[in-house]
Amino acid sequence: MPRRVFYRISDRPDGLFDAITTIEPDTVIRRDGFGSLAEAEEWVDGLRVLMAALGAPVAQRDDAENSAVETTSEDSALFRQLRTAR
Repeated sequence: MPRRVFYRISDRPDGLFDAITTIEPDTVIRRDGFGSLAEAEEWVDGLRVLMAALGAPVAQRDDAENSAVETTSEDSALFRQLRTAR
């Protein structure tokens, strides 16, 4: 059964952008420090191609779902599998 995959792009105070991807149920992958929004969106397009090959479509996470991820503590199961891609 394909897992659901969501992403969101956040901007940082230093002008860079981060892409946060959640593969349900509990894997979060974070790619930090894109120089532009276009660069982050290009990375997400590559993610879409890869995940489509695996049968898992990628959707943008809406604001209601974002708050649940942002308020989760680092001790939770969600962040035990946090991976940073470079």
